[in-house]
Amino acid sequence: MTKRAVNRVDLRGRKSPLPVVNVAKLVKKMEAGKSLEVLIDDLRSVEDIHRWADRTGHRITLSKNEGSYWRIVIRKKG
Repeated sequence: MTKRAVNRVDLRGRKSPLPVVNVAKLVKKMEAGKSLEVLIDDLRSVEDIHRWADRTGHRITLSKNEGSYWRIVIRKKG
């Protein structure tokens, strides 16, 4: 299996709905099959990102509670 390049964005300290808006903009600019790692500490935004991914067809490949924040990896569809 080949390792795919991962872009990373730290959205800790930002509240819903800003993180999901930022994630949507970043994913839109990415090539299909690339991944975006998101660090986030707002639980509502974690839920928003999961709903957004389900609705748009992108895949959450990791969603892990790291204690004070969540690490979410999204793979762009395509």
